[in-house]
Amino acid sequence: MSKEFYAHHCVNQLMNLLKVQNGADAAEHTEYLLKNRTPFVTTQVNTHEASVHVTEKASKPEEFKQKLEFLKLRNVRNLDSIIYFLSQTVDKPHLKQALVQCADDHGRADKMIPRLLRVPGAGVSLPPSGSELSTQELQELRNNLEKATVKPHSNAHAFRKKLEDRQQQQGRGLSFPIPSHPQWFAGPKKKPFLTNDFPFDPTSKIKTGTPIGNLPPSLQEAEIVKDLLFVLIGVEGNHILVRRAEDARKARIFVVDSSLDISLAEMTKMILPIASSYSIVVNFIEERSLFEYGYVNHALCSAMKKIIQNYRIMVAQLDDEHRKCGLSLQRLLLLLRPAIQQLNQLAVLSTTVERANCVGGAVLSLIHNGIAASVGDESREKLYKYLAQVANVPYLEMLGKWIYKGEISDCYGEFLVEENSNFSKDLLQDEYNDQYWESRYTLCRDRIPNYLEQVADRVLSTGKYLNVVHECGKTIKSLHAREIRYDPINKDFIHQIDEAHSYASQLLLDLLLQEHDLWARLRSLKTYFLLNDGDFLLTFMDLTETEMRMDVRDIPPNRLEALLELSLRTSMSDHDPYKDDLKIVLLQYDLITQLVRILSIDTVDEKVIKELDPNELNLTGLESVALDYEVKWPLSLVISRKTLTKYQMIFRHLHYCKHVERYLSKVWLSFKHTKKSFLNSRPWSRKAMSLLQRLFYFVRNYQDYMINEVLEPNWLQLENNVKAARNIDEILDFHTDFLRQSLQDCLLTNRELLNRQNKLLILCVAFSNFMLDLYRQIEGTRGKEELEHNTLSGPPTSKDRKKETSRLATKEKHTDFDLDDMANQAIDRVKKIERDFNKLFVGLLHDVERLSREQGQHCLVNMLDKLDYNGYYRSMMKEDEELIQM
Repeated sequence: MSKEFYAHHCVNQLMNLLKVQNGADAAEHTEYLLKNRTPFVTTQVNTHEASVHVTEKASKPEEFKQKLEFLKLRNVRNLDSIIYFLSQTVDKPHLKQALVQCADDHGRADKMIPRLLRVPGAGVSLPPSGSELSTQELQELRNNLEKATVKPHSNAHAFRKKLEDRQQQQGRGLSFPIPSHPQWFAGPKKKPFLTNDFPFDPTSKIKTGTPIGNLPPSLQEAEIVKDLLFVLIGVEGNHILVRRAEDARKARIFVVDSSLDISLAEMTKMILPIASSYSIVVNFIEERSLFEYGYVNHALCSAMKKIIQNYRIMVAQLDDEHRKCGLSLQRLLLLLRPAIQQLNQLAVLSTTVERANCVGGAVLSLIHNGIAASVGDESREKLYKYLAQVANVPYLEMLGKWIYKGEISDCYGEFLVEENSNFSKDLLQDEYNDQYWESRYTLCRDRIPNYLEQVADRVLSTGKYLNVVHECGKTIKSLHAREIRYDPINKDFIHQIDEAHSYASQLLLDLLLQEHDLWARLRSLKTYFLLNDGDFLLTFMDLTETEMRMDVRDIPPNRLEALLELSLRTSMSDHDPYKDDLKIVLLQYDLITQLVRILSIDTVDEKVIKELDPNELNLTGLESVALDYEVKWPLSLVISRKTLTKYQMIFRHLHYCKHVERYLSKVWLSFKHTKKSFLNSRPWSRKAMSLLQRLFYFVRNYQDYMINEVLEPNWLQLENNVKAARNIDEILDFHTDFLRQSLQDCLLTNRELLNRQNKLLILCVAFSNFMLDLYRQIEGTRGKEELEHNTLSGPPTSKDRKKETSRLATKEKHTDFDLDDMANQAIDRVKKIERDFNKLFVGLLHDVERLSREQGQHCLVNMLDKLDYNGYYRSMMKEDEELIQM
């Protein structure tokens, strides 16, 4: 579906949803949107005040704040725009009232929030103290307590289910199975001690015996340092226990022996946060190293593992120093201080990724934002740059395959380009609404790292171009191919993407324009569909005059194919190398129905219109005949079924006008000799001939307008644009604009105007048929007179000649009287046709003038000048306004 039709469909659906009945119609809203549309931009406005304002007005402010923070952590795009819209809704009561009136149960926030947000404090309901429980109730309580205390593994299962559904949709489930870990390694049955994190045993207790507080301070310090060295690597000590918080992503809770010296206890609490950060990071590594989370998370975990490994080596060195010469708490805190900040940053990043459930490009965006936020903090900036360089490796490898080979290697749904195999290039010649070029490969905005947002469209186009070349059986050898590396300062990867885009664009352009001769194909379409060389059509109309009057169900298609081939062979088109690709078809709907079918695509009326019985239209060959053109890949990208349908609409309209002109010419030729000898002095004949001339003027000038004022200038513009095009997307846009503008200026996109034109042309055909019937009656009567004269028996004598002359004079008077009586009876029909023509023609001029004035279509001014050069009909329109009413 073209952009105009799709926008019209969306506006129409929105108006139906909002139950808008008064005011402007969908066409006016669509036109306003198309005139004021802007390209996609990622710049966000500052909406802090708007969010505060909405929070103050919200019925449940706390839940709204929680949801807002959750979406911010997810790095949701267009969030600021949504908040700004909500603030405008709060400030404008009439807008809020209109939305409330149209809201249904699924659109009410107070019913949606409880399903999206977990109510704070909601947990396991415990029975009252002292109550007796049955065996079944006790088992249910135990299961609920386990679910509340044991970390859930639903995230991994949810990601796996999402990946399986994605592969199922792409038809790759069997070819690319997602590997899985054994249940004893990951999942609900995981071995509790098979981890580098704390086991979080809720039954563990502080070692019984002599309390540590009864020992001398020096021994207390030695014991607590020994415990801390264990706790720092995820092992509970004798005097320090660990408990998980309600939220597994929050800091761990440490229980220190209460008998410990106060000063030592306070210093111990200064060291324990690093153990909490270690636990969060290790837990993140073990969770996100599962297959379901994708290559980027795996790479990030690999970088974190290296940091954790160095950290554990440092702790081992501290333990060795403590065993050899003793280690005080002060020195331990001093030596751990560099690691405290580093692990804290890792814990913050881990928590953010966990909360937002990020994968792929979203993870890289969070890390890139961390680099931007680390300006002035050298150690933090160095840490985030290291993580970014490692985590970007698999993503940039996928990017390199895409922009250098046109291939997608994305098993886990991380890359910014998504392939949809449901769209096949084979359907480009069959389906009008096929969106292969637009939908086979699409951008997933939530997977784009923010440092690639500016070039995301170029990345998509580059791979699409190479993919087309690859599907044509060509080998792609890019001279600019090299490893892409992440560099937040120099951004050399941007330059690499630009180089690859330029190469791919030129490669595909050369393939289409030179090897497959695209421009010659377009000229061939112009020759046949736009009647650039119309001599073949004149021959074809002469040969198919009988078939065009027949019912479409009675016309043999093979005969039309043979006559079309004969017309091509005997015309200038015989030199066209692509003439054999031209076909003729008999459609089961007329031009107006074809326009309605196009406008109804993806609307509620589409099914109804498709189910209409074609036999109910009772079409003739003239109303159903159309040309078709066979195009193969990759030219079908440019000359698709959608494009050919638009060419068909123009041809069918021009072809019908040519036939109407042919009928009117036949009337003129038929009455040419009769008018000289008989009809010249009859008033009714002058009336009919005057109307014939006006109909001739309308049909010929309307064709001249379409061909010379619309199609030819637009074609010249298309030719210049194609020569200057830099990539296939520009050619597609130029070609689409050419057809859109041509259809619009020929009044073939407006159903009401097309209906008026059709009525005018039908009126011309009706007048032609009436006049030809009248001519046959006249010639039949006068033919009998000549027949009697020519069949006289024997050579006439002088007396016979006088008698015959007298008889013929008397007979001629009776014949003239009969013809005058016949014509007088038909004059009413001529006058009615003239009134109908004036009414329809003035109405058409009125609508065209209004359309030209309101929509700024200046080309329509030329049409007004051609059809009404002296203002005769427009003066009639001003004098009698009733003529414009249907």
